[in-house]
Amino acid sequence: PALPGLFEQLAAAADPAAAAPLEAAIWAIWTRHPDPLVEQLMGKAALAMRRGDGGQAERALDQVVALAPGYAEGWSRRAPLYYLAGRPGDSLREIERVLRRGPRHFGALSGKGLVLVALDRPDEAIAAFTAALAVHPNMSSVSDNLEALWRNVGKDI
Repeated sequence: PALPGLFEQLAAAADPAAAAPLEAAIWAIWTRHPDPLVEQLMGKAALAMRRGDGGQAERALDQVVALAPGYAEGWSRRAPLYYLAGRPGDSLREIERVLRRGPRHFGALSGKGLVLVALDRPDEAIAAFTAALAVHPNMSSVSDNLEALWRNVGKDI
């Protein structure tokens, strides 16, 4: 129930400093899950990713999405894992699953833009970055990526 208000405040935040606590509150809601096993598996996946063990992270996340297919963060965490493993198509598939569950997932929208850039689909990447900024206008890395992409395709912002 808190998310709609947080998203409204995030969209209206005057600057990154004002947006930061709102973003943190949204992430806290997104990453929480009522099943302790899902929480444990998410922690195991995060630890494995920090150690660079993509195989273990993927196995843990496979269990998460099997146990809780409606939980967007299970899919969301697999997306960068696949991207870093050189599987951008699989990454994009996971991002689309996240966005079906949460269309305002600014992290997934930003990631979608990056994957689409890698797949040389600039118009779609522009749309993804623009959608991310519509939700969270203070994401400077997304603004920077969008500006660079516009320059590369020869258009002005």
